[in-house]
Amino acid sequence: MVGKARFLGTVVAGCLLIWGSLTPLCAAEPDVARLIDLLKSKNILTQQEADSLLTELDADAKKERAAMQEEMKAAANKGEFLPPALRGFKFGTTIYGEWNSKTTDNAPSTNQFNLNRAYLTLTKDVNDWLGMNVTTDFFNPNDPADNRDGLQLRLKFAYANVNLFGVTTQLGMIPTPSDAYDSALWPYRAQSANLWDGLGIQSTSDLGISVQGPIGGTLDADYLKFAAKSFAGKWGGYYVGIYNGPGFNNSENNHNKVFSGLVYVRPLPTTPILRGLQLAYVGTYGKSNSNFAAASGPVTDYPDFQANIVQASLQQEYFTIMGQYYWGKGTSLATEQNDRRGVLLNGFLRIPTLEKLRVFGKYYYYDPNTDRADFGYKTYVAGLSYDVATEFMPFVAFERRDYDSLPAGNDYDKYQVGFQLKF
Repeated sequence: MVGKARFLGTVVAGCLLIWGSLTPLCAAEPDVARLIDLLKSKNILTQQEADSLLTELDADAKKERAAMQEEMKAAANKGEFLPPALRGFKFGTTIYGEWNSKTTDNAPSTNQFNLNRAYLTLTKDVNDWLGMNVTTDFFNPNDPADNRDGLQLRLKFAYANVNLFGVTTQLGMIPTPSDAYDSALWPYRAQSANLWDGLGIQSTSDLGISVQGPIGGTLDADYLKFAAKSFAGKWGGYYVGIYNGPGFNNSENNHNKVFSGLVYVRPLPTTPILRGLQLAYVGTYGKSNSNFAAASGPVTDYPDFQANIVQASLQQEYFTIMGQYYWGKGTSLATEQNDRRGVLLNGFLRIPTLEKLRVFGKYYYYDPNTDRADFGYKTYVAGLSYDVATEFMPFVAFERRDYDSLPAGNDYDKYQVGFQLKF
């Protein structure tokens, strides 16, 4: 009898294997369990044999369910559950928020929460060489003449990304070289704008076409842990484009096109301590998008717009330092073509043994009209930030501005507690 029971148990186990190969085990499990209970009730199987078979059945079912879950996750990651047209899209966001208190000479202090930027980005790689980027920008217009309440929405980027023959070509509403380069080196855009953007010299994006590429390939993965791949050419790189001129938040008023380009070199890429040294030049040439003011020239003509920066930077795992010297004439929207000058120095340092904590500082001097005495101003920034995660960086900062003379503007002190959320 015992031999017969063992024979039937083997038959049942074989049936499980055959049945499992024909249908999902999780669906067959209840029926097989009832069959085992029936055989036990007829004394064909002992209690021990029945328990052993049920344990084996449960273990096989768990393995099958785990395998099915992994297959579903893999399919979901590949977007196989989506219609073909929606597969491959990636969503991202960048948020700059802060509380600030600003004390200005002869004016009351501020005490306010601000959402300085909220970008929503949708990207897709159509194939190995073609991709797209659409980025919307929620912003506060800060315009007393605008009576609408709340944030407004505008388009920041919308371009095709073409990667062929080691060159990246962008067409549409695309980044401008200066801001793209500064953002790759300086991680504190959440505290204040980069130089040309903050001074109103050139917008961060504009309608046009650009080409970008490295010279000699890119540096290794260890360097890219703390540096941006887009400007990590082994011996340097370039980024040149032709743009409408007025920027992403203005309409074009003339038919002039603005040329803007960047060239950077890395003189010592094989020397570990100096592989992060980069020397760069950025130039922009064209016409302003605004007519001359009556006191500055013919009101039917457009002022010249010329901007130049020479720049040196050094990126290391624990620090980054950068210096810029700017000179130019006019801006992208100026109603005059005054000569301008500016100097910027900034940097950050990770605190040893507490690498997520960084101290940062920034100084710049700007003179919007070198033909007038005492018309410029100095700005100082000092702060601390903490990398809670790759995506989240809170910071505290103090900013002070001193004008060369009172008519040029009002001095101020500003305290900030803010954050950057980016993924």
